[in-house]
Amino acid sequence: MKIRLTRKQVGIIVLLIIIVPIIYNKTAGAITGFIQMQAMRMPKEVIVDNPHVEEVNVSAEATGRVEAQYSIDVIARVSGFLLKKYFKEGDFVKKGQLLFQIDPKEYQLNVNNAQASVNQYRALYTNAQQEWNRANALVKEDLISRSDVDSSLAARNQNKALLDAAVQQLELARVNLGYTTIKSPIDGRIGKVNITEGNYVTASSGSLVNVASVSPVYVTFSLKGDDFVKLLRASDKLKDVEVKVQFDDGSWYDKIGTVNFVDNKIDKDSGSVTMRASFDNSKGWLVPGAYMKVKLIAPKLVQYVTVPQACTKGDAMSGYYVWAVEDNKAVRKNIEVSDDINNNWVVESGIDTKDTIVVSGIQNIANEGQKLKIITNQSEK
Repeated sequence: MKIRLTRKQVGIIVLLIIIVPIIYNKTAGAITGFIQMQAMRMPKEVIVDNPHVEEVNVSAEATGRVEAQYSIDVIARVSGFLLKKYFKEGDFVKKGQLLFQIDPKEYQLNVNNAQASVNQYRALYTNAQQEWNRANALVKEDLISRSDVDSSLAARNQNKALLDAAVQQLELARVNLGYTTIKSPIDGRIGKVNITEGNYVTASSGSLVNVASVSPVYVTFSLKGDDFVKLLRASDKLKDVEVKVQFDDGSWYDKIGTVNFVDNKIDKDSGSVTMRASFDNSKGWLVPGAYMKVKLIAPKLVQYVTVPQACTKGDAMSGYYVWAVEDNKAVRKNIEVSDDINNNWVVESGIDTKDTIVVSGIQNIANEGQKLKIITNQSEK
C-alpha cells in the first residue's frame, strides 16, 4: 500500500529535517557552555603550604685562578757563555740546587788578581806599620822630628786604605765568581728553558727559566660586593670562612683553603672585591694558571625564609611572585629573592611564615580572586 503525501506534508518534513539539527546543535552548545561555566565557577583544587624557615651556612661562589705563591724568573747576574744546565725541564728542584753553569775562567782570574793585590798591599801596610812604630820610638829620644813621625803615619794610613780597597775588590771578584753557578732560589717546579747552553748571556738577556713554588698555592678570585657583605655578616673573621675549589669535571678538591688576602675596597667598575685563599698543594693537583670554581662557606648558621622554586612564577628581570590563599581566593604575592638553597628560593620580602601559598595546582589559577579549594595543607602534616 502506497502512502501519498500532500505537498504540505512534504514541506513540513523537509522543514523538520532542516530545523531539528539546528535546534539540537544550539541546545547542545548551550548545555555544554553551561557545564563549562559551572566548571569554571567551581573552586580549583590546590595544595598549599607555609613558607619554611631553613638554617643554613651562608655561601657564595666565584671563579678563581690558581697562582703560585712564588714565581721567580732565574736570570744571569754576570756575563758569559752558558756552559751547562743541571736539570730536566718540568722537574721539581730544591732551593740552592745547581741549575746552570756560566764559564767561570774569567771570573776565577779576577779572583786570583784581586788576591795578589791584597797580598801586595798587606805587605806594604805591614811595612808601613813597622816604620811608624819605629818613628814613635825614635821621636821620644829626639832622634827624629815630629814631622817624620807624621809622614810615617800618613804612609801607614795610605797603605791601610789601599789594603782595604784591595780586600773589597777581592770580595767582589769572589761574588761574581759565585754568580757563575746559578742555583734555584726556592723549592718548586722548574719550567721550560728560554736560553740554552752555548749562548752568551748577560743580566739583560732576560729569564733563563722560571721556577714556581708548588705548595702552598693561592687561588685569587673576585667576589660580588653583595656576597662579600653577606659573608662578613655571617662570620666573625673572614679567615674562618671555608674555601673550596672545584675542578672542571665537577669534583671538589679534598683540601679546604683559608682566606689570606682581601682587598681594601670594592672595585667601582665591576662591583666586586678581590680576594685570595691559600691551599695546601702537597699532591700538586692545583696547577698555576688553572681556572676553578670557588665556593666560600661561612661558619655561622643563618635563618632564611624559603619557598620551593617550582611554586614561583616570573623571572629575575620582571620579578617573582607566588599565589597565596586568603578567604579561599587566590591572591598574588610579589616576592624578592636573593639566593637558592636546595631548589628553594630565599625570600627577602613579600611573604612570611604565616602566609599560605599554593605549592601544587598553580596551573589551575588564571587570575587573582579566583576561588580555590584546599585539598591538602602540607603544613598540617
